Amino acid sequence: MFKKFKLYPFLIALALIPFLNSCSSDDDDDTPTAVETQEKYTVWLQIGSWPNTTQYVLATNSLTEGSIDLTGHGAEVTGKSAYGIITKGGFYYYYNTTTGRFSKFKYEKELYSTVLEVPYTHLADVSGFTWINETTLFVVGTNGDQNKMQYSVIDTETLKMTNGVLDAPAIPTGFSYYNLGNIEYTNGKVFVQFGYSSDWPNPWQNKAYIGVVDYTTLKYDKTLSSTTSAGPGTNKLWLSSSFVDESGNTYFATNVENSNLSVKQSAIYRIKKGTTELDASYNVNQATLGYQGVGLWYIGDTKAIYKYIDPAITGSTHIYAFAVMDLETGKIIRKLSEIPNDGDAYIQNIIVEDGKVYMITNAETGKDYVYIYDIAAQTVKTGMEMIGGYDWVLRLDKMK
Repeated sequence: MFKKFKLYPFLIALALIPFLNSCSSDDDDDTPTAVETQEKYTVWLQIGSWPNTTQYVLATNSLTEGSIDLTGHGAEVTGKSAYGIITKGGFYYYYNTTTGRFSKFKYEKELYSTVLEVPYTHLADVSGFTWINETTLFVVGTNGDQNKMQYSVIDTETLKMTNGVLDAPAIPTGFSYYNLGNIEYTNGKVFVQFGYSSDWPNPWQNKAYIGVVDYTTLKYDKTLSSTTSAGPGTNKLWLSSSFVDESGNTYFATNVENSNLSVKQSAIYRIKKGTTELDASYNVNQATLGYQGVGLWYIGDTKAIYKYIDPAITGSTHIYAFAVMDLETGKIIRKLSEIPNDGDAYIQNIIVEDGKVYMITNAETGKDYVYIYDIAAQTVKTGMEMIGGYDWVLRLDKMK
């Protein structure tokens, strides 16, 4: 039953509304503002080793000091996503091949929440991605048989997609699969790094390829190739090895672990701004660098961080070291010997911000820190410490 009430006070209140509004100012400083609760950076940590793993995300507002502690903190993401993930603008994007869903996540206040998700099965897996603009994501992968090269263009506001197949060259005789690596978008073109392989343990074809796709028409234009190295490079979800620099030049590295070491070595290729050809004058490989490489991160100007295999390490899996290289000369200019060697190639180790490179690594002994490389001063110091009984440091992301 409804309660009876007197109408008179209600009418007085209605009559007072215009008067109260006339007394308020459009510049009223008392208007509440939204409180930003998302932290600036996230770190992914893992307990256990493959295949028995549990992964967590923790956040912090500072990489230069203090610590993050997994004990009693963070959010478990196992089952929702894995650390091979895409991030931009404070969100994570992930294709869960087990559930057949493409999802948009946000980590905030120790909660890993689903913002939006849609059914998705067009790709067997995401093999590479690039951003066309702030809200348009271009991903590539293969079909389930790995004999078709496919793509999706995703509106990250709505997760609406345009799906298609790229008319890439047929798989050569003697090989069975397309294997795709990093992709980059620049000047209206999408460059897709790929190679051909057979069933394990047969090696990759001893050749590297980059497909050129016109973004306006989504047509496959042509294929660039080189016999300097083999394989498609890495997948930037797990390990960076491609980028477009400040001048508009595009760089692709190949990962020596994907090639037949007795035949081919790693290399870095350049496509100069406004062109769709490999720069024939650019010959950067193991001979110029002195080491076999696995990862490459752009840090500004003509410099990059090079993750390489340290041949001096024996009796340990922590063989992956870091150095600063000059992209123009193709030579290492400073080894970052202050940073412990990593125990795995496939770690997203680096973010760059305000003239500093923030790096994580899985130290073999001792404590784990964020290491801070000052690009101008060429110095390294330790920042935030990571603690809490985990087994692996997996990735470091800037969220805002």
